[in-house]
Amino acid sequence: MVSIEKYSEKRKSEIDLLGVRPEQAAFSVSQISDFIASLQEHEHPHLIIDNGQVVGFFLLDLLYTETYGFSDSKALGIRALLVDHHYQGQGIATQAINLLPAYVAQYYPDFEVLQLTVNCRNKAAYHCYSKCGFEDTGELYLGGPAGPQHIMQRKVAV
Repeated sequence: MVSIEKYSEKRKSEIDLLGVRPEQAAFSVSQISDFIASLQEHEHPHLIIDNGQVVGFFLLDLLYTETYGFSDSKALGIRALLVDHHYQGQGIATQAINLLPAYVAQYYPDFEVLQLTVNCRNKAAYHCYSKCGFEDTGELYLGGPAGPQHIMQRKVAV
């Protein structure tokens, strides 16, 4: 059973084992523990758990609007989402993403919209987000390190 939990130091050794396939590296965070150590107060790390084991990671950015400038004032940003390559293809990302609206409504009630960017070359991620109710805004974010990215969003309320 897939669930989401806020990151805690007790899970540090588990996140260090997470990784993606070489062809996905351009779209992903490489050393998650280093990434977490550099986070600011408005960036909240979360874990994707499957049957008690850490299988993925993502970040909720409370200042997404200020950081990227293209989002709505009530938008909560999703960044750096990954599922370990050993667990890909099992529907875990889909399950986790589908949990997000209720999770955000419970723990981040001031936000009305979930928003993210996905690299134009990352067709699998784009398809997954679309399947989970995210809609392409039709605009591109051009400030990504690996090329243009689709801007996608969905309402928190289901």
